[in-house]
Amino acid sequence: MAEKKIQENPLPEDSQPEPGDKPKDAPKQVPKTVVAVPVPPHPTSRFSIPSLTKTPPNELYRKLLPAILFVLTFVTVMTMLLIYMDTVALGAQQFRLNMSRDYELARIPAESATLVAYVRQLHLAPRPPKNPPPEPTITDRVEVLDRLYGEIYNGTFVEFLPRGGREPTTAYLEMMRGWKGVVVRAAPRDFLALRGAASALHACLSPTTHPREVSYQEPESSGVTFSSRVLCLPLYTVLLAADATQAHYVLLGGDAAPAALAHLPFHESAVRLQVIEYRSTDPSARNKTTELLLTKNYTIAAEFRDGVMFALKRTP
Repeated sequence: MAEKKIQENPLPEDSQPEPGDKPKDAPKQVPKTVVAVPVPPHPTSRFSIPSLTKTPPNELYRKLLPAILFVLTFVTVMTMLLIYMDTVALGAQQFRLNMSRDYELARIPAESATLVAYVRQLHLAPRPPKNPPPEPTITDRVEVLDRLYGEIYNGTFVEFLPRGGREPTTAYLEMMRGWKGVVVRAAPRDFLALRGAASALHACLSPTTHPREVSYQEPESSGVTFSSRVLCLPLYTVLLAADATQAHYVLLGGDAAPAALAHLPFHESAVRLQVIEYRSTDPSARNKTTELLLTKNYTIAAEFRDGVMFALKRTP
């Protein structure tokens, strides 16, 4: 019976693995690959801040020295630039203020020897012509002078006008009869254009007994006004500087002429002007000048459309 049971339940041959066999259906092991993820580098600054705790003192000073020098240089340059800009601005403001302000030099009298020497040595100078001027013709003013005193040679004249070129009367007397004198202009361009043997002076006529410094406005052709500084001199100062206190002919023009004549010391024998002509078309100014000179022993010698000529009365 036992043998029969053993035969009925035999052990399967394939159920027990043999010791030398490998499993047929075992899964294959796949090798694992590790993918390295690139780490972006941290941005590094060109100016690195040194570590204050790990850097030795000498190395720290060496690294900080260029930055400190740069800051000091920048601050110095900016400070100098600001000071320069402030100085230029103040200078420009002062220049505009000086150009627009009149200065009364009241402490300097007209007869000051220092003022006369200053005008004579630094301002009076002949301006020879570059080209020979054309021969002038006789004028109606010269005819009046000839009628009063005859033909005078080597006389003395003073031509004091605000602007304009050479007066034909004085130009004729200078070239044809050898007269000497001074030609004064306030306009800078007209002064620079003066040519002749007579001494030239850049000045305006002061209506007071002392010199003044004023701003002269000269209009240009384009409508722009050119401003410059002009020294206004008393008439007596110019007469002393030009040695013309005994002048034969004095020609004046401008609004300041009546007041300038009023300050001349006519009562002194040091000033003796034979003929004075006031060039103006203003009736009020001409009447004022006439009233003044009539009280100074002058008489009306001739009247013109643009002026009046006065002659000194002859004393017996």
